[in-house]
Amino acid sequence: MSIRDGVGEVGGAWFSDNIVRKIGNGENTLFWTGHWVVSSPLCVQFRRLFNLAVHKSISVPKMFLLGCEDEGAGWQWRRRLWAWEEELLGEFRILLSDISLSQNTTDRWLWRLDPSSGYLVRSVYQMLIIQVV
Repeated sequence: MSIRDGVGEVGGAWFSDNIVRKIGNGENTLFWTGHWVVSSPLCVQFRRLFNLAVHKSISVPKMFLLGCEDEGAGWQWRRRLWAWEEELLGEFRILLSDISLSQNTTDRWLWRLDPSSGYLVRSVYQMLIIQVV
């Protein structure tokens, strides 16, 4: 019952904490609001830049096609960035520098508790039982 009601340490975000988006070609993932680079969406991690961005609902490959490098067309802002926002954008670009899209692979969800088999009730049960004890 505690799990269902979200009481204590168990419950709440147990599902979303154990699922991750594996990027392939990026076609089915939104750049700012999708869970694909870090544990939280980029709109949360880089909230200030998201608020200033012109392209809020753009897919990952379209953003990369427009350009994520210095002066890339993907970076269109509602106003000129201040110095500290430029520094934040530099951190953002570093995060994106290791990303490569795979044209022949579709985006998919992975279950962190068992990436090879996928979501199994048994793996959830074991995770929840361990947390309760």
